[in-house]
Amino acid sequence: MINLEPLAVKAGAEMIGAQPKESENMINKALMVLAEQGITAFSLFLASRKRQQDTQAAEHIHRAVRNLLTSANLGELTAQLRVDDYKVLTHVQAGESDLSALQRLLLTKQLIETGLTYGRYQAKARAMEV
Repeated sequence: MINLEPLAVKAGAEMIGAQPKESENMINKALMVLAEQGITAFSLFLASRKRQQDTQAAEHIHRAVRNLLTSANLGELTAQLRVDDYKVLTHVQAGESDLSALQRLLLTKQLIETGLTYGRYQAKARAMEV
């Protein structure tokens, strides 16, 4: 059994870049997209950032989510932010029933949300320190 809480806390810390306020803004937006639209929309949101500050924040979030999902044995994402990697997380895997796939998908989404929530609070705390 894997304790997911410490993994989410670690991922939240990894999401924070050099600009905590920018990180907090990006995490808040990403969390909203994930909660309202799901994993694929979340990945599209991260991939569609164009401003340099937003791109850097999105890359930090992706890297933290990749490490989180790998540690939790819920999926493998590439180092580069690719929407197709996130789409695969939503598909039924080989040898997996539809019910198991749904349970894995819900757990994956909830774990990413938890990591983002911790990231938001950590970014807010770091921004207050500066």
